[in-house]
Amino acid sequence: MSRLTQLMALGAVVATLTAGACSESTAPPAVDPTAMATAVTTLNTSLAQNQVFQSLSALDGTAVLGAPVARAIAAAQPLPAPTRSPGSAWTAQAVRTRTELEAMAGAPAAVAALFFSNVLGKTFQWDTTRPAGYRILDSTLAGAPSNGVRFILYQTDTTGQPSLPLLQTGYLDLSDISNASVNEVHLLLHVGSQTAADYTITEQKTTASLSLTAAGYVVNVVGGGSRVNFNLSHVLALSDSSLSTSYQANDGATAVSLVSQVSGPGTTAVLTLDWSATNGGTVEIVGTNSVPAVNLAFKFNGATIATATGSQANATITPLTAPLAQLATILTQLDDVYVNLSLLFAPGLLVFG
Repeated sequence: MSRLTQLMALGAVVATLTAGACSESTAPPAVDPTAMATAVTTLNTSLAQNQVFQSLSALDGTAVLGAPVARAIAAAQPLPAPTRSPGSAWTAQAVRTRTELEAMAGAPAAVAALFFSNVLGKTFQWDTTRPAGYRILDSTLAGAPSNGVRFILYQTDTTGQPSLPLLQTGYLDLSDISNASVNEVHLLLHVGSQTAADYTITEQKTTASLSLTAAGYVVNVVGGGSRVNFNLSHVLALSDSSLSTSYQANDGATAVSLVSQVSGPGTTAVLTLDWSATNGGTVEIVGTNSVPAVNLAFKFNGATIATATGSQANATITPLTAPLAQLATILTQLDDVYVNLSLLFAPGLLVFG
């Protein structure tokens, strides 16, 4: 994972955008950059300030429950948390996801059941003893689905692990709804009697690829945020380990589309993105990021209004009609949306891994 430090061009772009904010000029008609920045921030707030949703991060890498490809819980080690500096978090998360899917690629195409029979209907709680992790501490607890398991979720710290003392935020029910063609799990995220998320994760393998998809919604029932509907996919090509990602999400007012790809091995990886936000007009960020170059274009309703080119360490921003400060906000918020939406796959990596 050390190569991540070499793949942070977007961070330099954000810094340059912010520093050059004094060069702002009028945006093309039909796109209000200030309103757009606010709209994307509002959508992201429904995810970033949703404590029960953020609790899903504790599931990433803590245990694998599937049969017969399960790894021992005690041996499972989470990957390092993705870098959270502006503009580089999506890079870290994309490469991290590729690493996780590569580890899954050798598993059988379909399994008889996602869960061992002795955990069906059981509830997992966080065990603070060493090594800390999710375990069945009380086998008499009722309420978990008969075709799955329940995880108690807790407020997390900056590492994504439950903070101490433990503070329960909700619980997650995972139900096996697989068929002969695909492995599929249904997820219900609860806060008391309220549903905070309802979605499915599907794993499908062919001789050429491994795909993970997630579709449904999440809502901040405690913070009063909007319902965010989403349709997400990762496709790992087995021939060259290139990872194609498509995240589509909307909160009824703003739609975001985050399409990206990681191709090439190690420090020669090329990162391609086509990201957009639509709320009336559309802001789009397209281009590539490779070692050692960055080449991005910022567009309003299809018209290029700024470019970022040059080295990762010193990208040159060429403003045409660019409101630079608002572009920086939009980019960093979309970056955060990408990482937050990636949390939705954490239970799938737990089950299918």
